[in-house]
Amino acid sequence: MWWTVLRVKANPLLDKLDFEKLGGLIPVVTVDVATGRVLMMAFMNKEALSKTLETGLMHYWSRSRGRLWLKGEESGHYQRVKAIYTDCDWDSLLFLVEQVGVACHTGKFSCFHNRVDDGLKVERLGGVGSIISQLQEVVEDRLREKPSSSYTWRLASKGLQAVLKKLHEELFELTYACTCEDADRVKAEAADLLYHLVLLLAVRGLSVEDVMRELAKRRYGE
Repeated sequence: MWWTVLRVKANPLLDKLDFEKLGGLIPVVTVDVATGRVLMMAFMNKEALSKTLETGLMHYWSRSRGRLWLKGEESGHYQRVKAIYTDCDWDSLLFLVEQVGVACHTGKFSCFHNRVDDGLKVERLGGVGSIISQLQEVVEDRLREKPSSSYTWRLASKGLQAVLKKLHEELFELTYACTCEDADRVKAEAADLLYHLVLLLAVRGLSVEDVMRELAKRRYGE
């Protein structure tokens, strides 16, 4: 696997990184490889990074407990390393990982699930993600709450075949726009198609994240 190669190169990497700015630690940002969601921010010392490179599983240094810890050692919610990036100053790291289960001890997928507005009012979210992930959350809410005023629910309530028919219509409209109309129209029709694809996945009991994880498998392997 790729981390076997990195393990051989671990000493040069450890020597290159600047652990001294924070007294032997470097900040680490961990990102879900499939969704692009920021999962958590923590710290590593050289031992934690060495264990991460050796095993392919995320290890961190706990400042509160004063010890090395394997993410998921108690919960089973391991983080399998897929790629590593360093910043321009070589004093922090970003890891792309396959998240098993959830990252946050609260049961949320991401530790960053509290959005704060200008007045410091906290709004709890399902997780910070891309706009398409947020769209998925809205679609799932509509299917769960079944508001009669919702276009999403009205279409879904007609069944799978109705959703498929609408998706075919949107695909035709996008094809026509690509052939005969301007870029703004193409973008609008592509957005309509993506929305209806998200709805189709939800009706089938699937999610955008399921598709992203399939793509991640193809890109990074199991």
